[in-house]
Amino acid sequence: MGQYLSTHRLRHGEQKALAERLGRSPRTLREWKRRAGVTGLPGRPPHSQEDVERAMVETARVLDTLVSGHNGEGTVDETLKRAGIVVPLRLVRRSLHDLKATQSAMDRERLEHERMHVEVLMTNAVWTLDQTQLCRDEAGTVQGVALRDCLSNRVILASVGCAAKGADVVRLLELAAQDRGSWPLVLQMDNGPENNNVEVRECLMKNQVVPQWNLPHTPQHNPRSERGHSDWKMALGVASRDRRADRARARGGAISRPRARAFPRRSLIERLVHVWSTLDNATPRAGLLGLTTAELDRIAPWAEDHVRRARFYKDVCEELQRIALAPECARARRMHAREAIWAALERHGLVTRTRGGRPIPTVKGEGVS
Repeated sequence: MGQYLSTHRLRHGEQKALAERLGRSPRTLREWKRRAGVTGLPGRPPHSQEDVERAMVETARVLDTLVSGHNGEGTVDETLKRAGIVVPLRLVRRSLHDLKATQSAMDRERLEHERMHVEVLMTNAVWTLDQTQLCRDEAGTVQGVALRDCLSNRVILASVGCAAKGADVVRLLELAAQDRGSWPLVLQMDNGPENNNVEVRECLMKNQVVPQWNLPHTPQHNPRSERGHSDWKMALGVASRDRRADRARARGGAISRPRARAFPRRSLIERLVHVWSTLDNATPRAGLLGLTTAELDRIAPWAEDHVRRARFYKDVCEELQRIALAPECARARRMHAREAIWAALERHGLVTRTRGGRPIPTVKGEGVS
């Protein structure tokens, strides 16, 4: 075809008609005509294996000297030019892609090896409380506070409205305990002002509930709440980009996307109740052996049937008091406090923990002298 096009002059419109007949674009026909039947792949010839290996070595050497965030192909290329080293940009790009992919794989393997997995074995052993922005309505942002049991991740009780305060959290806890007939042994929370205040602390102390605080800005310490919030938002049809646009708008940042979709308050409440009921009562979970969260919550053993609350609370509080007086930084004390609570739960048979697939010892082994 290329030879034919190069030796025959087509009249106006014939090339376009021929392209449509062949199922190609006019640009493709022009390229065939230019090549005039010459075989071989178009483009530049491949680099030799020696050039590829040399580019990998030079790129790796430069990459080690750059900081994260400023280690892209442009910076690497300019650094090589300053050193008088000539490496084609294509090879720089290819080497950088391979090096970063290898580093990402190593990071994932390290995280898998160090990640701690906690499996809660009894109902009311650990609850988790968290607040999140669900979406917007005609009055502004809509916040949701959900209280979940960590065994099944079932929502015990939730509230929707403006940002919660300490009194709202206390009321939610009291209603949930009244409905369940029991308080949890441990309550997981983040450091938000609605949780970390005098009212909530006094309520937990009065009912002998141990608070377990996350490290600041560490959602990995409250994974069940984060996954539960994500389930709600996906079921509600609220796109994550809309929620990010709302946060950027609240900070006064410039955004190019349109305003996030607003839901009428009554419609939002009705949809949320439907989503809540569907996820907890009509959605079998493969991770729960085909049970729904409501079914598992109903048949699971209760923590207070196996542990005396007063004794558990006293032992944990004594250990937390000892940690609070330790001459360490605040972060180290927070990590030690979290570990002490997990170890106490594990000693009483309420949870099991693994790190990298292996059990975590609750007692420090003796050293060899």
